[in-house]
Amino acid sequence: MQQKGFTLVELVVTMVVLVSVTTIAIPAFQTSIGNAQIRTVAESIHSGLQQARMEAIKRNARVKFTLQTNSAWQIGCVTVVTGCPALITQRNATEGSSTNTAVSADNYTAVFSSFGTRDPATAVGLTVVNVTNTQVKSEERRALRVLLAAGGNVKVCDPAVSTVGDPRAC
Repeated sequence: MQQKGFTLVELVVTMVVLVSVTTIAIPAFQTSIGNAQIRTVAESIHSGLQQARMEAIKRNARVKFTLQTNSAWQIGCVTVVTGCPALITQRNATEGSSTNTAVSADNYTAVFSSFGTRDPATAVGLTVVNVTNTQVKSEERRALRVLLAAGGNVKVCDPAVSTVGDPRAC
C-alpha cells in the first residue's frame, strides 16, 4: 500500500528552510523599500521645483514653492491676480512616502522669477533639501539631496558619492 503526503521530517525541514530564507530576506526588503521611499520623495521635490519654475515662466509671474517637513509641497503665485492663483498645485505627504521619511532644508520656500531663476528679490530661499529614512540603518541608507541653483536648475544628487566627475555626486 502506497502512502500519500509528507512525513513530519519533511515538513520540519521545509519550515526551517522557509524561516531561514525569510529571516534573511525581510530586512533586505525593508531596506529596499526605505531607500525607494527616499528616492520617491526626492524626485517629487525635484519635480515640484521644476514645475514651479515652469509655472513662473508660463505665467510671467513670481511663483512660490513651499515645502513642509513631512515632504508635502505646494505651488502658488506670490501676487494673486486673474490667471495666477494662490494655489496652482500641491502634493500631499502621503503620496509615495512614509512617516519614516525625513526632509530637512536650509529654507522651506523658493520663489522663482518670471525668467525661471530664483527670485533675486527674495533674500533667503531654499537651496538644499536633504531626504533620508530613519527606518533604514545608516550604513545601508541611500540618502539623497536636492539642490536648487541660482539659475533655477534643480538637481538630485547622492551626498555619499565623492568620486570627481560622477554625475551622482553633489
